[in-house]
Amino acid sequence: MTTAENPQQPGDGDAPASPADRSASASHSSASLHGHAGVLYFDPNPTAAKLATAGLRLAGYNVLHASNLDQAVELCRTRGPAGDRSIAALLLDTATAPAVSAAVLRALLEVPGGSELPGMLLVSRANPVPFPGAESLPCLKRPFTTPALLKFLRESIDVAPPPRPVRARATRDEAVLRLELALQQHFPELEPDNDTLRRLHATLANLAELPTLASGVTLQAELGPTKLESLLEVLDADGARGVLTVERRGTTARLHVDRGRIRMAEAEGDEDLRLQRFVLELRATTDSALVSLAHDDDPQARPLALRLLQDGYLRADELSTALCNQAREITCQAMGWSGGRMSFVPSEHLHPVIAELGRGAAELRISEAVLVGLRRLDERAEMGPHVAALDDVFVRVDDEVAKLGRHAFALDELGVLELLNGRNSVKDIARKTRAGTFAVAKVIYRLGRGGLARRATPPVQS
Repeated sequence: MTTAENPQQPGDGDAPASPADRSASASHSSASLHGHAGVLYFDPNPTAAKLATAGLRLAGYNVLHASNLDQAVELCRTRGPAGDRSIAALLLDTATAPAVSAAVLRALLEVPGGSELPGMLLVSRANPVPFPGAESLPCLKRPFTTPALLKFLRESIDVAPPPRPVRARATRDEAVLRLELALQQHFPELEPDNDTLRRLHATLANLAELPTLASGVTLQAELGPTKLESLLEVLDADGARGVLTVERRGTTARLHVDRGRIRMAEAEGDEDLRLQRFVLELRATTDSALVSLAHDDDPQARPLALRLLQDGYLRADELSTALCNQAREITCQAMGWSGGRMSFVPSEHLHPVIAELGRGAAELRISEAVLVGLRRLDERAEMGPHVAALDDVFVRVDDEVAKLGRHAFALDELGVLELLNGRNSVKDIARKTRAGTFAVAKVIYRLGRGGLARRATPPVQS
């Protein structure tokens, strides 16, 4: 495995291998791989490694996975050209930790016979050349599908896995491997053995056919066993572009992900998350103008955001800020959902609103959205059962408030106190103060714990 610039090998004066040398090396390993189909696969990310490993095994390759440098070196020494020769190619994932992958590559080149093995890299779109010299190696950018990975492997080392000898047995093995792939995707904490997988497959086969992904969907997961923030972290690291949909009990959130950013978000089934709220909070246009625009039919059927921008109601920077605030709030809300489903569909086609705005100053990075969401989860956990629901109504305890005086309260607390009259719900107060519902709930929590506000008692039905 030779790079154009061999990464920092002290005392190594050998010149880079010529294309002919690399071809001869690949041909040598090709014969071995036909017999053993052995690939040394380094990936420090256990979830990504499980998915890739299952897909390669499903195609017939023998995959030896290493998650750290010591494991990779030991496998190469015992199973590579100087060992039992069952490893005939190297596959390194550099998307998670490029510096670690570079160190692993240097170590493998020092193993006897390691430099003879053809090598391939899995890289992120945001960092296609993870370290000097990597540009000379075959690279596949994340995110990718299993067929794309197999095609890349065959083209890079000019081999295909050996055919399966018996069709009936192959069909059963394929089904078990597909089941293992699905379990690792949706329940990464499970590690069933082969006997358990075969028994589970037999049970499922009696009930129904194994499910397959919908057309155009490359990832599906259950919300709960898989955390939204974990999936966002993967999409951020891979520099993915597409739409992440999160659904639960009649509410749907769509996050438009674009190279480490959430450019905009949409929500169905929750009036509090509509764009109008975030435009009003900016005080960039009047309430009456926004209401009229939202209810009037547009001959061109444009989204509200485009109408606000193209018809002169908002400047581009104002709309960008409103969309950023909306995306942050929707992401935080979805991170708090305890159940539901997630799916990600990659696409190079941007939403018309995003394309119209281009790159703006107000952009929400995925890392920021996750950070704010986790803070909110911690705050909600601290409030526990005392957190106010959207439709809850509260009244202030006037005697206790009068004892403290106005100087004892912050501005946001004074604004909420004025509206705690037994008629306004948390949602109503959020709209009138132009603050978020969670911000209002936090203020009410503080006032309630201080004995300055209490839930309104519903009237007694006679």
